[in-house]
Amino acid sequence: MDAHTLEDEFEELLAAAYRSSFGKDPTDLWLAAIASRAGTRGAMATLNQAGDLLGVSRERIRQVMARITPALQGMLRAQLWMIALTIAQYSPAAEPVGRYLAPLGLSRPTLTGEGFLNLLKLTGTSAGELIGDDLVVVDGWLVRGTQMQVTKSLPMANRQTSSFGMTTITTICHALMTPSESPDPAAVQRILRAEPTVRWFGDWLWVHKDDQGPHANRLVNTARSILSVNSPQTITSIHEGAQRLWKFRRLELLPPVEAMRAFFGNHSGFEVDGDQVRALEPLDYHEVLGGVTATMIDILKSSPYQVMDRQSLREACREAGIAPGTSTVWTTYAEWMQKFAQNVWGLRGSEPDMQAVERIRRAARARSEAEPHRKSSSLIPGGAIQTMDVTTSCLATGVLSFAPEVHRLVAGSALDIVRASESLGRAKFGASHFFSWGWLPMLRSLDAKPGDVLRISIDPAAARAEVQLGGPELWGP
Repeated sequence: MDAHTLEDEFEELLAAAYRSSFGKDPTDLWLAAIASRAGTRGAMATLNQAGDLLGVSRERIRQVMARITPALQGMLRAQLWMIALTIAQYSPAAEPVGRYLAPLGLSRPTLTGEGFLNLLKLTGTSAGELIGDDLVVVDGWLVRGTQMQVTKSLPMANRQTSSFGMTTITTICHALMTPSESPDPAAVQRILRAEPTVRWFGDWLWVHKDDQGPHANRLVNTARSILSVNSPQTITSIHEGAQRLWKFRRLELLPPVEAMRAFFGNHSGFEVDGDQVRALEPLDYHEVLGGVTATMIDILKSSPYQVMDRQSLREACREAGIAPGTSTVWTTYAEWMQKFAQNVWGLRGSEPDMQAVERIRRAARARSEAEPHRKSSSLIPGGAIQTMDVTTSCLATGVLSFAPEVHRLVAGSALDIVRASESLGRAKFGASHFFSWGWLPMLRSLDAKPGDVLRISIDPAAARAEVQLGGPELWGP
């Protein structure tokens, strides 16, 4: 028989080595057994599998292979070099690697990467020796040793799907980059395009995880949170809610609206109708979000139009036992909240009457303007004292302004905030303006309210600011 492929020639070598070792030709079954064990007939057989073809023990197969292997050393070097070089050009090559070689007449379509590497081993050589680069089988792919990072493409895509909902080839390559290797985007895409669990929308992709529960994907979980409050909602609204949460979590990769539309349309937990999306199972925010979060949502649900100004919401939350800091963070970052006007917040998807929103905004502004905004300051030996009214604004931002002569004493520096030697935070003073920030932890710790009076004694030499919180008595000498 004329030999054409690598497997044909290698099986002739196996037969000759068997003949030389045992003084007779191998039977067809024996040739099939040792060829399967060598790796020329598809997936490389185990010792047990090769033995089962003949009805002999695995030990007998091992003994025969050990007898004939010395005769294979150094054989077919040119053919092995050509195949190793060809496979390296296709790297990463999906199993079986014979699919790339068969059209060139180099091997059978069934040749596997594992089988080819075993043939190299049996002949006493390696890909590194032949072409200067190793070949490694990882998760169904034969890759060059210098491309090992691309074999982590699917696990990285899976991880980024959990973190961001969707990802891109560029983001995956950046995450896989090492000081010695920059993954080839085309190689990463080749691996992911071959994976049936990976779904695509243009440059965006995600790993499909329907069977892993809602919390396996941050975008799914975020949409469920939003839709548990009001449903259905627009995909644009869910995108805006996710943007708020991503900012809080310091996540940099947010899929665009159209990619989200494809994502939700492809997910079994949602139904998309135009720009509207809803969850297919009933969602209750008491169960989805639970506890303190549900209490704040209940407060907004019970208010007209599901919107309130910030201070009214803070006061209502305080009455319900919610810490001021919690309500402030949610107002700024919660995915299920939405800013409808300056200082007016409500539940995402509530669609309030905008005339009512404007009335709420004006009333809140009038209340804020009616608050006392008194401030007095004086320089004293070694420092300064400033007394001021606590306002809605400073409670919301933690930013205080000081008289120019006071601010100049500590401009560009930071002071420890203390009360009776108790540390309450650290304040920073602008170098080119008269504002100072970082007072919010102190205001929260002291449970400050609008109308309270705050006295701050500044000691530049000690880099500290001593605070007192009280009432009108602090305006005295």
